Amino acid sequence: MNAGYPDRFLKLFEKRGEPATVVNGAIFKLYSGMVVPFGPANADYSLTRAEASRVLRSLGGKVLRTTTGFQPARGASEWYAVICRAFTPIEDVRSSQTRNELRRALRNCDVRRISCEELARSGYEVYRRAFDRYSGPETPISASEFEVHLMAGEGFEDIIHHWAVLCDGVLAAYGSNYAFGQTEATYSAVKLHPDYLKKYTSYALFHKMNEYYLGERNFAYVNDGFRTIRHRTGLQQFLERKFSFEKAYMGVDVIYRQPYRTFIRATFPFRNVIGKVDDRARAIYELERVARATRMRA
Repeated sequence: MNAGYPDRFLKLFEKRGEPATVVNGAIFKLYSGMVVPFGPANADYSLTRAEASRVLRSLGGKVLRTTTGFQPARGASEWYAVICRAFTPIEDVRSSQTRNELRRALRNCDVRRISCEELARSGYEVYRRAFDRYSGPETPISASEFEVHLMAGEGFEDIIHHWAVLCDGVLAAYGSNYAFGQTEATYSAVKLHPDYLKKYTSYALFHKMNEYYLGERNFAYVNDGFRTIRHRTGLQQFLERKFSFEKAYMGVDVIYRQPYRTFIRATFPFRNVIGKVDDRARAIYELERVARATRMRA
């Protein structure tokens, strides 16, 4: 970790108007109605019940999820982050097909870091069109909201990085990442314009970002996020198959505010029926199932 955590991130979230708080030196913030820890995935974010209740009241969340950091064995939990620990140069990639795809990607695309202002000015079309391939419940924000959100990051280039994929000078894809010292680079947002996928933009973007963080800057690992339980894009499987990402398992727990705790306990036996008509509920029940299984193994 670095001296910028948690203070620099709290200043960024304050500028964005995103609720966040600190407990035991770790940031917790509200995300889609759920309170989650914000920081490198290898850290332990366990809370006592009293601490969890205070965080939920402070941020107005209904559910809080905590994790325990990476564990040496898979069997202790079904929860994981999808990470990569080492950069693989093209000539060392085992699959000849993947080597050819990467070479084609680098011929077609120019990948470089860009400023908040550059992405705010030219990124909205890629952001909006990326939803054409997305079947989840979220919808795009407006162009003005997109610009305001990105420009709030101006001056925070030490902790948030933006990457552009250019095809013939046109923005075809981008990635936005959080940097936690040299411990973790979190690949927070990746947006791909569907019209340029045949140029292998995703290959170019991940190859160059991995090269920078793992090959040049010697980060401990890069992280594409936690196990997906609400919507599936296939991205994590793609990264495992093409870029040697792996599942880093960890313990997980989930705590609810009342009356949601009572409701979840009472309706859990009927989760399969309820989940068929409400995808958000299905995801919460699956998280609860994994947390219960983790407690039983402990």
